[in-house]
Amino acid sequence: MKAAPSFISAAFLLLLASPAFASQAALGWFKSQGYVGPEGTRIIACHGYGCSRRQAVSVDGAWLGRATALLRAARASSSSERNALAQVVSSYTAYLAASIGGKPDLPGSPARMSGVHGQMDCLDETANTTSLLIVLETKGLLAHHQVKRPESRGFFLDGRYPHYSAVIVEKGSGQEWAVDPWRRAPGQRPEILPLGQWRQNS
Repeated sequence: MKAAPSFISAAFLLLLASPAFASQAALGWFKSQGYVGPEGTRIIACHGYGCSRRQAVSVDGAWLGRATALLRAARASSSSERNALAQVVSSYTAYLAASIGGKPDLPGSPARMSGVHGQMDCLDETANTTSLLIVLETKGLLAHHQVKRPESRGFFLDGRYPHYSAVIVEKGSGQEWAVDPWRRAPGQRPEILPLGQWRQNS
């Protein structure tokens, strides 16, 4: 009978470590923003700034096969996995741009492009990147990282515009990393920075 509490504790720890449980906080962010999180390999891609436009995109088939191969080949270390993730995210942003159509997304969300089909601000980029990361996590493709709730920096009073990013956490060390393609054109390598460093950037 005394073994029951330790068994329950072990089961609870396994639940906490499971991909489905780990992504719940990130999925909660979608609900708090009024966005739609991913289901299976179906992503509701945001564009037009502030997710004012939405389009269903599937990340499956040949594209998912290539992403799977990249990530499985990079399981030797957390740094190798982040490098592979950078390749996967760059491929994903190009895939989204082609799927959504319109003029390719301009980096940094120029104000004049607000509301334009295919253009993405940081909230769009964060939602789309987090959706992808959740898909990868639930498919068991992230060996060294878990998806966290997106983070923000800047609040006008500190002289910076508010800015958001997708976030992952390294399982072994607890180090948090921003995964941020906002300053990059579709198909270019995103910024993957320690979250503390990302917060200090303007």
